[in-house]
Amino acid sequence: MKSGHITAVHQDQKQKQRYHIDIEDEYAFSVHEDILIKYNLFKGTLVDERFFQEVLIAEEKHKAYLAALRYLGMRPRTRSQLKKYLQDKGFSEQIASEICTRCVEQGYVDDQAFARQWVDERLRLKPRSAYMLRMELLQKGLEKETVDRAVAAVSREDELDAARALVEKKLRRMDRVPSPEEEKKLLAMLMRKGFSHSVIQQLRSELRQRVDDR
Repeated sequence: MKSGHITAVHQDQKQKQRYHIDIEDEYAFSVHEDILIKYNLFKGTLVDERFFQEVLIAEEKHKAYLAALRYLGMRPRTRSQLKKYLQDKGFSEQIASEICTRCVEQGYVDDQAFARQWVDERLRLKPRSAYMLRMELLQKGLEKETVDRAVAAVSREDELDAARALVEKKLRRMDRVPSPEEEKKLLAMLMRKGFSHSVIQQLRSELRQRVDDR
């Protein structure tokens, strides 16, 4: 890009927040209005190569920030998820990291709150063992320490309630006391879902009690 003075600024007809900049009567680049104002990109401003590169970087960061806000506006995300999203959108690793840090500082991203909410909602809506909750959170890119704190809040009674909910869901379909073979399948399901031996044994006792109470 050649250096020179801005000779005209045109508002985009479709995207009203974007402006096209002419330098020495030739189109040079486009920016968001926030960047236009921040860098005083109005008629008469001198733009050299160094200044131009600074503006381009600021514009790229601004695009990444707006993309991040749209992504975070859909539902809570982890820092790792946001960074991957931005890089998948074509932003550099450096810019993605910088925008993630900005979003964390502004409170838009909170991994610990995300982990707590994930655990609470899973236990309430889609019962899981502590082991499965841990695996799911790690897959979200959360740090081990963050995951450990969130999962530590899951009590044995929470796990028992989750296991009972899963078993009850299966039993409602049977509409009867399970046979020994069906009982084995129910307990095997709990094992596959990561429930501890003590939890599974407790459910086994409760299932046997149903048989005895018939």
